Amino acid sequence: MCARTRRRRYARRRAIGVLALIAGAALVLLGSLSACSALTDGEGAFSGPDEEATSEEADPNDAPAGGERSAAEPGSAEPQRAGNPGARQEPVRAVYLTAPSVDNLDAYLEFANDTDVNAFVIDVKDVTGEVMYPSEVPLANEIGATRDILDLDSLLAELEERDIYAIARIATFEDDILPVARPDLAVTDTATGSQWTNYVGNYWSDPYSREVWEYNAAIAKEVSEAGFDEVQFDYVRFPSDGPMERLSYPSEPEEGSDANPIAGFLEYTDGELEGTDARIAADVFGLAAGENGAGVGQDIEQFAPHVDVLNPMIYPSHYPAGSYGIQNPNARPYRVVSESMSEFREAAGEVNPEIEIRPWLQDFTQGPPEYGPEEVSAQIRAVYDSGETGWLLWNAANVYTDDALRDTGAEDYAADRRRGR
Repeated sequence: MCARTRRRRYARRRAIGVLALIAGAALVLLGSLSACSALTDGEGAFSGPDEEATSEEADPNDAPAGGERSAAEPGSAEPQRAGNPGARQEPVRAVYLTAPSVDNLDAYLEFANDTDVNAFVIDVKDVTGEVMYPSEVPLANEIGATRDILDLDSLLAELEERDIYAIARIATFEDDILPVARPDLAVTDTATGSQWTNYVGNYWSDPYSREVWEYNAAIAKEVSEAGFDEVQFDYVRFPSDGPMERLSYPSEPEEGSDANPIAGFLEYTDGELEGTDARIAADVFGLAAGENGAGVGQDIEQFAPHVDVLNPMIYPSHYPAGSYGIQNPNARPYRVVSESMSEFREAAGEVNPEIEIRPWLQDFTQGPPEYGPEEVSAQIRAVYDSGETGWLLWNAANVYTDDALRDTGAEDYAADRRRGR
């Protein structure tokens, strides 16, 4: 089943849910003419996304004036989670957690209860290549990749009970275990004949290899069947740094091919997840929409038909001086996010109008100015003003700016979208 087919299924479920609510309300009215009932609403280091100081004044609040948002109308209940017998939860407002951070799950659940956060992105396979739970995928066990850090059954039961949308993050082609244990599946170095590594010594799996595809897709299917609502692929790209002139992909067709193996992997995985309720998401560089796939194979037009969610990593500190005509992009978080969201909507919407653009936002400091509540809030507001209502926050230490995450206005924006504003 392709991503579009899965979205149509969610739409049918949502319609059925609405009809059920209407029918239920009608029965109540018929059974008791003397009473009325109303329905009420029951959302440091950097991941593989994956500047000079200037006199430009930081203005995180340089948003256009836009009038007050109306509160949600009675009866406009928020859509249900994908794991429930209804449509997916919307909007998704998530923070990233490493697998070890889950040991402190109660604290993060309390944090979510006190803020607008309603979803967690949790590592199930990170850039080390470690699979963070006792996987039954044969190859994961053969190469010694499995760990006993996450108990998926208890974790997902707890998240379900607390109505937290669960996203499984899978670092895909950067992997320090598979290429070492299986050199035949590694990107190779033409100068040495051994496995290629980037400048900091990280290994990469061959993105052209069908066996590498099958391995990562098997992990995705396993965690989907365990109960994750969404599978998010990170490092779903070619390498971007290192001795690039010595790169060799053993499985690359000898005569060359116009086919993009990165998009091919997503298409393959889309088919493998048929029959599960999990949505498919892909992390992409913030420049991918306007820079021909950012030079790492992240062609948005080729990605978009095979995913439900696109997660551009729109970290203002990562944009070079002059981007969007801004001398210091890090000092203009609203403007950077706004411009980038527009690019991604245009690029992805042409081939998949129903795709959700849900960006990674910056909740860390890298260069001036220091990021705090104003800067984080400005990014979130830019997402809402772009017409989207979901976002993900990245902080490698999993420490987040609470004050920016209370009363973000997501529910009001979602209500406006339901009313077609």
